[in-house]
Amino acid sequence: MKLPSDNLNYPVRILVGDSSGSGFLIKHEQDVYVVTAKHVIYRPNPTTNNLDLIAEEARIVCHLLTDSGIAGTPRIYSLDFSAMSLSGDLKAHASKDVVVVRIGSIQVVDNISRLNLLSSITVVQESVGGLVHYDMAASRRFADVEVTNDVFVLGYPISISKTEMQQINYDEPLVRKGIVAGKNVNNQSIILDCPVYGGNSGGLVLEMNQVGLETRIHLIGVVVQFVPFFEEWKNTRFPELQNTSVQNSGYSVALPVDNIYDLINRIEEEN
Repeated sequence: MKLPSDNLNYPVRILVGDSSGSGFLIKHEQDVYVVTAKHVIYRPNPTTNNLDLIAEEARIVCHLLTDSGIAGTPRIYSLDFSAMSLSGDLKAHASKDVVVVRIGSIQVVDNISRLNLLSSITVVQESVGGLVHYDMAASRRFADVEVTNDVFVLGYPISISKTEMQQINYDEPLVRKGIVAGKNVNNQSIILDCPVYGGNSGGLVLEMNQVGLETRIHLIGVVVQFVPFFEEWKNTRFPELQNTSVQNSGYSVALPVDNIYDLINRIEEEN
């Protein structure tokens, strides 16, 4: 099944300090949010055992949609994470690897929609076209996700290839197709038969669901990690000689949209 081209505008690239990850834009009622994995913007503090922001400021790179297609120049926003944490517009899940950041609200004037950004956000690079965000009304919660359905993973796997090879434009998202391989009920996570790599964390997972002749596209989760394949060996003559190799199994883990709703509810309660 073909994914409509405007879906390629949902993912954003998140630049935090010296690191880069993926995220995506969603809309819930009239508010617009950026969703990503918690480890994209936080790191553990070995002294306090708490999570600290990697950097107080981050930038998100957004590709826009014009009448002729995707704009060649992305729009870049600067987010003041420190201010957003204090205002309650940035929320990290207490136990899951998910973060939600409210960036503004949509106002409709004379049938024209306009995104009013929060004061903690500034436009670093302007571009023509409008932001494309996924409407959460069409998302699918964990209980309704169907094993073997086709999925698309969208994000910025910056760890693949090398810059000097000029194979990939790291400022544009890449799409990977797979299926829902399983559901871990104990962990409330979704297993995908779809490989992901460094930089994919925080990207979105879209499920394709066929209802009669109609194909529906549902946001079902956030990419958080790959499933490793471990190979271990020991020398039979010298047991102290052993080796463990870790490879990407081709399977990955996503957390369901249920966690996104949890964080949106917390933000709405405080605002």
